[in-house]
Amino acid sequence: MADINLNRNEGDGAAGEGARQISGLTVFDSLDAFARAVRAVTGEDFDFKEIMELDTDFIQASEQYLLLNIKEYGSESPNNLLFLNETRAYAFSGNLPTVEEANTFADVLLKPYGKSTVLSYFIFDKVLDNHKLRLEALVRSGKQLEDHYDHVEYRNLALEFERLGDRLEELHALLIRLQERYYKQIETHLIVFDYRVLLAESLSLQGRCRRRAGNLKELRQEHEVRATEELNQRIVKLNDVVKKLTALTVILMIPTLIASHFGMNFAYMPELRIPWVYPAVVVFQLVLMGVGFWLFRRIGWL
Repeated sequence: MADINLNRNEGDGAAGEGARQISGLTVFDSLDAFARAVRAVTGEDFDFKEIMELDTDFIQASEQYLLLNIKEYGSESPNNLLFLNETRAYAFSGNLPTVEEANTFADVLLKPYGKSTVLSYFIFDKVLDNHKLRLEALVRSGKQLEDHYDHVEYRNLALEFERLGDRLEELHALLIRLQERYYKQIETHLIVFDYRVLLAESLSLQGRCRRRAGNLKELRQEHEVRATEELNQRIVKLNDVVKKLTALTVILMIPTLIASHFGMNFAYMPELRIPWVYPAVVVFQLVLMGVGFWLFRRIGWL
């Protein structure tokens, strides 16, 4: 801002402390000074602090003036207050035009409603540029999310895209109303080409925002599909482990069952006196274990 040459118009009562004159456009860096200037013209007191607390654009129009607050998403100073009438154009905003930019509309500034038309155009243009920068920052965050997906970050980023999309839709709707000359304080036909470019950029930015938000949803869906596939694979592996454990348990139960039989304390157990019973039992249990192992291998459990 330091390289902007500021010209004071002593004939304009708004020029003074907290006010800057840029080619006839009055821009304030003090909300109180802006409020005093508006009150001097309209005789009304506006609660601008309450207006700035609104989470949406503010428009109040009358036959004598048009009062706007254009919200800027993701900015430390999101408010752009405009007071416009036939001969005056006041702004409380950090989006200042340069002298060179204002001088490109020198002829328009001399016409009725020329100042209000040019100042509002500069504010809209710079707000749109800042929205563009914000979208690019969100896109970069989305690319980082592709490499390291986090559900909490996804929800926050999706919400950011939604809010930015709402801001862009609000701004575009207002630009269309101005193009249709809904408010006489802004005569868009005086700079019709510039306003058409502004509308085209606004529409393009809305499309980009929607596409990026759609890409973000696709990223979430892809992550959910991958997570489901990984979970299914883990379930399959777990089922394989359970099958193997079950098969081994059944096979090892055979000698355990036989051993428990011979560990019983009955008075009459004639097989204990037969010499070949022990090797026969060992061979029998080995055969049963072998049969069990073969059966489980055949059904794929081992």
